[in-house]
Amino acid sequence: MAGNSTTKALPKLLTTAIGSMPHTDAEAAVNLILNSLKTAPHLPQLSRRDPREQMWIQYSEKLPGFEVDLENLKYYFDTSDQSSGAVEKFYEEYLEIIEGSRSEAFKIGEDYGLGIKLFIERLIGDHFKRPFLKAQVTGPLSFALSVTDEHGKPIFYHPIFKDVAIKGMGLKAMWLVEKLKPFAENVILFFDEPSLSAYGSSAFLGVSSSDVIESLNDVFSMASSAGAITGVHCCGNTDWSLLMQTAVDIINFDAVDYLESLAIYPEQLSNFLARGGVLAWGAVPNDSRINQESADLTFWRLRRGLSVLEEKGITRELLLRHMIISPACGCSSLTIEETEKVYTILSQIDETKFENIFND
Repeated sequence: MAGNSTTKALPKLLTTAIGSMPHTDAEAAVNLILNSLKTAPHLPQLSRRDPREQMWIQYSEKLPGFEVDLENLKYYFDTSDQSSGAVEKFYEEYLEIIEGSRSEAFKIGEDYGLGIKLFIERLIGDHFKRPFLKAQVTGPLSFALSVTDEHGKPIFYHPIFKDVAIKGMGLKAMWLVEKLKPFAENVILFFDEPSLSAYGSSAFLGVSSSDVIESLNDVFSMASSAGAITGVHCCGNTDWSLLMQTAVDIINFDAVDYLESLAIYPEQLSNFLARGGVLAWGAVPNDSRINQESADLTFWRLRRGLSVLEEKGITRELLLRHMIISPACGCSSLTIEETEKVYTILSQIDETKFENIFND
Protein backbone atom coordinates (compact mmCIF):
# COMPACT_ATOMS: atom_id res chain seq x y z
CA MET A 1 0.00 0.00 0.00
CA ALA A 2 1.10 3.54 -0.53
CA GLY A 3 1.23 4.84 3.06
CA ASN A 4 2.04 8.39 4.07
CA SER A 5 5.76 7.77 4.14
CA THR A 6 8.20 10.61 4.74
CA THR A 7 11.05 8.26 5.51
CA LYS A 8 13.25 9.66 2.76
CA ALA A 9 14.28 12.26 5.36
CA LEU A 10 15.83 9.53 7.50
CA PRO A 11 19.60 8.99 7.37
CA LYS A 12 21.09 5.58 6.76
CA LEU A 13 21.63 5.08 10.48
CA LEU A 14 19.72 6.60 13.39
CA THR A 15 19.59 5.69 17.08
CA THR A 16 16.84 6.44 19.57
CA ALA A 17 15.09 4.76 22.52
CA ILE A 18 11.60 3.76 23.57
CA GLY A 19 10.89 6.35 26.27
CA SER A 20 10.37 4.80 29.70
CA MET A 21 13.24 5.24 32.17
CA PRO A 22 13.80 4.38 35.85
CA HIS A 23 14.75 7.89 36.94
CA THR A 24 12.98 9.82 39.67
CA ASP A 25 15.13 12.84 38.84
CA ALA A 26 13.62 14.21 35.63
CA GLU A 27 16.55 16.50 34.92
CA ALA A 28 19.01 13.60 35.13
CA ALA A 29 16.90 11.63 32.65
CA VAL A 30 16.82 14.54 30.21
CA ASN A 31 20.58 14.99 30.52
CA LEU A 32 21.22 11.32 29.80
CA ILE A 33 19.01 11.37 26.71
CA LEU A 34 20.42 14.56 25.21
CA ASN A 35 24.03 13.65 25.97
CA SER A 36 23.72 10.13 24.53
CA LEU A 37 21.43 10.40 21.52
CA LYS A 38 22.69 12.95 19.06
CA THR A 39 20.52 12.14 16.05
CA ALA A 40 17.12 11.39 17.63
CA PRO A 41 16.76 12.17 21.35
CA HIS A 42 13.38 11.21 22.79
CA LEU A 43 10.95 12.45 25.38
CA PRO A 44 11.34 10.71 28.76
CA GLN A 45 8.56 8.78 30.48
CA LEU A 46 9.18 8.54 34.24
CA SER A 47 6.56 6.39 35.94
CA ARG A 48 8.73 5.81 39.03
CA ARG A 49 8.81 9.54 39.61
CA ASP A 50 5.04 9.90 39.41
CA PRO A 51 2.35 7.28 38.61
CA ARG A 52 0.71 9.83 36.35
CA GLU A 53 3.55 9.13 33.90
CA GLN A 54 2.54 5.46 33.74
CA MET A 55 1.59 4.62 30.15
CA TRP A 56 -2.13 4.04 30.82
CA ILE A 57 -2.45 7.37 32.66
CA GLN A 58 0.00 9.83 31.09
CA TYR A 59 -2.04 10.39 27.93
CA SER A 60 -5.45 10.35 29.64
CA GLU A 61 -5.43 13.96 30.82
CA LYS A 62 -8.56 15.82 29.67
CA LEU A 63 -10.15 12.73 28.11
CA PRO A 64 -13.89 12.72 28.88
CA GLY A 65 -14.97 10.38 31.66
CA PHE A 66 -11.45 9.24 32.56
CA GLU A 67 -11.13 8.75 36.32
CA VAL A 68 -7.88 8.15 38.22
CA ASP A 69 -7.43 6.97 41.80
CA LEU A 70 -3.70 7.58 42.31
CA GLU A 71 -3.65 6.24 45.86
CA ASN A 72 -4.79 2.81 44.71
CA LEU A 73 -3.51 3.21 41.14
CA LYS A 74 -6.90 2.53 39.60
CA TYR A 75 -8.19 4.14 36.43
CA TYR A 76 -11.22 3.70 34.21
CA PHE A 77 -13.68 5.50 31.97
CA ASP A 78 -16.96 6.57 33.54
CA THR A 79 -19.37 5.89 30.69
CA SER A 80 -22.52 6.97 32.54
CA ASP A 81 -24.72 9.79 31.31
CA GLN A 82 -22.85 12.29 33.46
CA SER A 83 -19.99 12.17 30.94
CA SER A 84 -22.16 12.97 27.91
CA GLY A 85 -21.44 16.72 27.99
CA ALA A 86 -17.72 16.11 28.19
CA VAL A 87 -17.91 13.68 25.26
CA GLU A 88 -19.72 16.27 23.16
CA LYS A 89 -17.05 18.86 23.98
CA PHE A 90 -14.33 16.32 23.13
CA TYR A 91 -15.69 15.86 19.61
CA GLU A 92 -16.12 19.60 19.10
CA GLU A 93 -12.46 20.15 20.00
CA TYR A 94 -11.39 17.15 17.94
CA LEU A 95 -13.10 18.52 14.82
CA GLU A 96 -11.55 21.96 15.34
CA ILE A 97 -8.08 20.43 15.60
CA ILE A 98 -8.56 18.20 12.56
CA GLU A 99 -9.62 21.30 10.63
CA GLY A 100 -6.40 23.10 11.57
CA SER A 101 -6.72 24.57 15.06
CA ARG A 102 -3.95 24.11 17.60
CA SER A 103 -4.17 21.05 19.83
CA GLU A 104 -3.56 22.81 23.14
CA ALA A 105 -6.79 21.41 24.60
CA PHE A 106 -5.05 18.02 24.76
CA LYS A 107 -1.70 19.09 26.17
CA ILE A 108 0.24 16.98 28.65
CA GLY A 109 0.60 19.06 31.78
CA GLU A 110 3.57 19.17 34.13
CA ASP A 111 1.93 16.79 36.61
CA TYR A 112 1.64 14.18 33.86
CA GLY A 113 4.99 14.83 32.23
CA LEU A 114 7.64 16.81 34.11
CA GLY A 115 10.29 15.20 31.93
CA ILE A 116 8.51 16.45 28.82
CA LYS A 117 8.42 19.99 30.24
CA LEU A 118 12.13 19.96 31.15
CA PHE A 119 13.07 18.40 27.80
CA ILE A 120 11.31 21.16 25.88
CA GLU A 121 12.88 23.83 28.12
CA ARG A 122 16.30 22.42 27.23
CA LEU A 123 15.44 22.57 23.54
CA ILE A 124 14.41 26.20 23.91
CA GLY A 125 17.68 27.02 25.68
CA ASP A 126 19.87 25.24 23.13
CA HIS A 127 18.89 27.64 20.31
CA PHE A 128 19.37 25.17 17.47
CA LYS A 129 17.32 22.62 15.60
CA ARG A 130 18.09 18.93 15.85
CA PRO A 131 17.68 16.75 12.76
CA PHE A 132 15.21 14.48 14.59
CA LEU A 133 13.25 14.40 17.82
CA LYS A 134 11.26 11.37 18.91
CA ALA A 135 8.10 11.21 21.01
CA GLN A 136 5.84 8.34 21.99
CA VAL A 137 2.21 7.79 22.92
CA THR A 138 0.41 4.69 24.15
CA GLY A 139 -1.00 2.84 21.16
CA PRO A 140 -4.78 2.98 20.66
CA LEU A 141 -5.29 -0.78 20.85
CA SER A 142 -3.22 -1.27 23.99
CA PHE A 143 -4.92 1.70 25.63
CA ALA A 144 -8.47 0.70 24.70
CA LEU A 145 -7.97 -2.97 25.62
CA SER A 146 -6.18 -2.27 28.92
CA VAL A 147 -8.30 0.58 30.28
CA THR A 148 -11.81 -0.45 31.27
CA ASP A 149 -15.18 1.14 31.92
CA GLU A 150 -16.57 1.48 35.45
CA HIS A 151 -17.67 -2.17 35.32
CA GLY A 152 -14.26 -3.57 34.42
CA LYS A 153 -14.98 -4.19 30.73
CA PRO A 154 -12.27 -3.04 28.28
CA ILE A 155 -13.30 0.29 26.81
CA PHE A 156 -12.56 -1.08 23.31
CA TYR A 157 -15.96 -2.79 23.45
CA HIS A 158 -17.91 0.39 24.26
CA PRO A 159 -19.61 1.87 21.16
CA ILE A 160 -18.70 5.50 21.97
CA PHE A 161 -15.73 5.50 24.35
CA LYS A 162 -13.73 3.16 22.13
CA ASP A 163 -13.58 5.98 19.60
CA VAL A 164 -12.81 8.51 22.33
CA ALA A 165 -9.90 6.35 23.52
CA ILE A 166 -8.46 5.88 20.03
CA LYS A 167 -8.84 9.48 18.92
CA GLY A 168 -7.59 10.63 22.32
CA MET A 169 -4.24 8.94 21.69
CA GLY A 170 -4.12 10.55 18.26
CA LEU A 171 -4.81 14.00 19.73
CA LYS A 172 -2.05 13.58 22.32
CA ALA A 173 0.29 12.63 19.49
CA MET A 174 -0.69 15.74 17.53
CA TRP A 175 0.02 17.95 20.55
CA LEU A 176 3.47 16.41 21.03
CA VAL A 177 4.35 16.84 17.37
CA GLU A 178 3.15 20.44 17.50
CA LYS A 179 5.33 21.15 20.57
CA LEU A 180 8.46 19.54 19.11
CA LYS A 181 8.32 20.80 15.52
CA PRO A 182 9.94 24.19 16.25
CA PHE A 183 13.05 22.38 17.53
CA ALA A 184 13.57 19.68 14.89
CA GLU A 185 13.77 19.25 11.16
CA ASN A 186 11.71 16.07 11.61
CA VAL A 187 9.59 14.60 14.42
CA ILE A 188 9.21 10.84 14.84
CA LEU A 189 6.12 9.71 16.75
CA PHE A 190 5.89 6.11 17.98
CA PHE A 191 2.70 4.48 19.20
CA ASP A 192 3.63 1.87 21.81
CA GLU A 193 1.55 -1.30 21.39
CA PRO A 194 2.71 -3.93 23.91
CA SER A 195 -0.72 -5.55 23.89
CA LEU A 196 -0.30 -6.56 20.25
CA SER A 197 1.93 -9.39 21.48
CA ALA A 198 -1.33 -10.99 22.71
CA TYR A 199 -3.06 -10.68 19.33
CA GLY A 200 -4.93 -13.90 18.59
CA SER A 201 -5.40 -14.75 22.28
CA SER A 202 -8.48 -14.29 24.48
CA ALA A 203 -7.27 -10.77 25.29
CA PHE A 204 -8.23 -9.84 21.70
CA LEU A 205 -11.51 -11.74 21.70
CA GLY A 206 -13.81 -10.16 19.13
CA VAL A 207 -11.07 -7.89 17.75
CA SER A 208 -10.72 -8.49 14.02
CA SER A 209 -7.72 -7.79 11.81
CA SER A 210 -9.66 -4.90 10.27
CA ASP A 211 -10.23 -3.48 13.79
CA VAL A 212 -6.48 -3.51 14.35
CA ILE A 213 -5.66 -1.90 11.02
CA GLU A 214 -8.41 0.74 11.23
CA SER A 215 -7.56 1.74 14.80
CA LEU A 216 -3.89 2.14 14.00
CA ASN A 217 -4.48 3.94 10.72
CA ASP A 218 -6.73 6.40 12.55
CA VAL A 219 -3.90 7.58 14.81
CA PHE A 220 -1.22 7.27 12.14
CA SER A 221 -3.27 9.60 9.97
CA MET A 222 -3.64 12.13 12.78
CA ALA A 223 0.06 12.13 13.64
CA SER A 224 1.05 12.25 9.98
CA SER A 225 -1.25 15.20 9.34
CA ALA A 226 0.58 17.05 12.12
CA GLY A 227 3.85 16.45 10.29
CA ALA A 228 5.25 13.36 12.02
CA ILE A 229 7.05 10.32 10.71
CA THR A 230 4.97 7.60 12.34
CA GLY A 231 6.12 4.44 14.06
CA VAL A 232 4.71 1.53 16.03
CA HIS A 233 6.57 -0.33 18.78
CA CYS A 234 5.75 -3.87 19.86
CA CYS A 235 8.20 -5.59 22.20
CA GLY A 236 6.97 -9.17 21.72
CA ASN A 237 5.77 -11.54 19.05
CA THR A 238 2.78 -10.50 16.98
CA ASP A 239 1.26 -10.85 13.54
CA TRP A 240 3.70 -8.43 11.90
CA SER A 241 1.86 -8.70 8.59
CA LEU A 242 -1.02 -6.71 10.10
CA LEU A 243 1.29 -3.82 10.92
CA MET A 244 2.76 -3.97 7.43
CA GLN A 245 -0.73 -3.48 6.01
CA THR A 246 -1.18 -0.19 7.85
CA ALA A 247 0.07 3.23 6.77
CA VAL A 248 2.85 3.26 9.39
CA ASP A 249 6.31 4.45 8.38
CA ILE A 250 8.44 2.58 10.97
CA ILE A 251 8.01 -0.78 12.68
CA ASN A 252 10.05 -1.15 15.89
CA PHE A 253 10.57 -4.79 16.90
CA ASP A 254 12.56 -6.67 19.54
CA ALA A 255 15.59 -7.88 17.59
CA VAL A 256 17.11 -9.47 20.71
CA ASP A 257 14.45 -12.16 21.22
CA TYR A 258 11.90 -11.97 18.38
CA LEU A 259 13.79 -11.62 15.10
CA GLU A 260 12.59 -15.03 13.92
CA SER A 261 8.96 -14.00 14.38
CA LEU A 262 9.50 -11.17 11.91
CA ALA A 263 11.33 -13.41 9.45
CA ILE A 264 8.25 -15.55 8.78
CA TYR A 265 6.68 -12.71 6.78
CA PRO A 266 9.28 -12.20 4.01
CA GLU A 267 6.88 -11.20 1.24
CA GLN A 268 4.98 -8.71 3.38
CA LEU A 269 8.22 -7.31 4.81
CA SER A 270 9.70 -6.85 1.33
CA ASN A 271 6.57 -4.99 0.24
CA PHE A 272 6.66 -2.83 3.38
CA LEU A 273 10.28 -1.85 2.80
CA ALA A 274 9.73 -1.31 -0.94
CA ARG A 275 6.95 1.23 -0.30
CA GLY A 276 9.29 3.22 1.98
CA GLY A 277 8.74 1.47 5.30
CA VAL A 278 11.62 1.24 7.75
CA LEU A 279 12.57 -1.26 10.45
CA ALA A 280 13.68 -0.03 13.86
CA TRP A 281 15.80 -2.79 15.34
CA GLY A 282 15.44 -3.19 19.11
CA ALA A 283 18.93 -4.63 19.20
CA VAL A 284 20.14 -3.54 22.67
CA PRO A 285 18.86 -5.64 25.60
CA ASN A 286 16.67 -3.89 28.16
CA ASP A 287 17.06 -6.51 30.90
CA SER A 288 19.90 -7.92 32.99
CA ARG A 289 21.71 -9.03 29.82
CA ILE A 290 22.76 -5.42 29.39
CA ASN A 291 25.44 -6.05 32.02
CA GLN A 292 27.26 -8.33 29.55
CA GLU A 293 26.44 -6.25 26.46
CA SER A 294 28.88 -4.26 24.35
CA ALA A 295 28.65 -2.26 21.14
CA ASP A 296 30.49 -5.10 19.36
CA LEU A 297 27.87 -7.60 20.54
CA THR A 298 25.08 -5.31 19.34
CA PHE A 299 26.83 -5.00 15.95
CA TRP A 300 27.07 -8.80 15.76
CA ARG A 301 23.35 -9.12 16.52
CA LEU A 302 22.52 -6.67 13.72
CA ARG A 303 24.73 -8.50 11.21
CA ARG A 304 23.16 -11.82 12.17
CA GLY A 305 19.67 -10.34 11.85
CA LEU A 306 20.42 -9.03 8.38
CA SER A 307 21.69 -12.46 7.34
CA VAL A 308 18.54 -14.16 8.65
CA LEU A 309 16.29 -11.81 6.69
CA GLU A 310 18.44 -12.00 3.57
CA GLU A 311 18.17 -15.79 3.67
CA LYS A 312 14.38 -15.32 3.50
CA GLY A 313 14.76 -13.41 0.26
CA ILE A 314 14.65 -9.82 1.52
CA THR A 315 17.24 -7.80 -0.34
CA ARG A 316 20.13 -6.24 1.57
CA GLU A 317 19.62 -2.99 -0.33
CA LEU A 318 16.11 -2.58 1.10
CA LEU A 319 17.22 -3.52 4.60
CA LEU A 320 20.13 -1.07 4.63
CA ARG A 321 18.40 1.86 2.96
CA HIS A 322 17.52 3.19 6.41
CA MET A 323 18.26 1.54 9.73
CA ILE A 324 17.06 2.66 13.16
CA ILE A 325 18.60 1.13 16.30
CA SER A 326 16.92 1.17 19.72
CA PRO A 327 16.72 -0.88 22.90
CA ALA A 328 14.42 -3.89 22.72
CA CYS A 329 11.91 -2.04 24.90
CA GLY A 330 11.82 0.63 27.59
CA CYS A 331 14.31 0.83 30.43
CA SER A 332 11.99 1.47 33.39
CA SER A 333 12.69 -1.95 34.95
CA LEU A 334 16.47 -1.41 34.93
CA THR A 335 18.67 0.32 37.48
CA ILE A 336 20.04 3.77 36.72
CA GLU A 337 23.46 2.24 36.08
CA GLU A 338 22.07 -0.36 33.69
CA THR A 339 20.10 2.32 31.86
CA GLU A 340 23.23 4.40 31.51
CA LYS A 341 24.94 1.40 29.90
CA VAL A 342 22.08 1.06 27.41
CA TYR A 343 22.51 4.69 26.42
CA THR A 344 26.31 4.41 26.30
CA ILE A 345 26.01 1.57 23.78
CA LEU A 346 23.48 3.57 21.77
CA SER A 347 25.87 6.52 21.72
CA GLN A 348 28.66 4.31 20.44
CA ILE A 349 26.48 3.05 17.61
CA ASP A 350 25.45 6.62 16.86
CA GLU A 351 29.07 7.71 16.49
CA THR A 352 30.14 4.79 14.30
CA LYS A 353 30.07 5.13 10.53
CA PHE A 354 27.23 3.13 9.06
CA GLU A 355 29.41 1.17 6.67
CA ASN A 356 31.67 -0.04 9.47
CA ILE A 357 28.82 -1.73 11.36
CA PHE A 358 28.49 -4.40 8.69
CA ASN A 359 32.09 -4.81 7.54
CA ASP A 360 33.75 -7.90 8.96
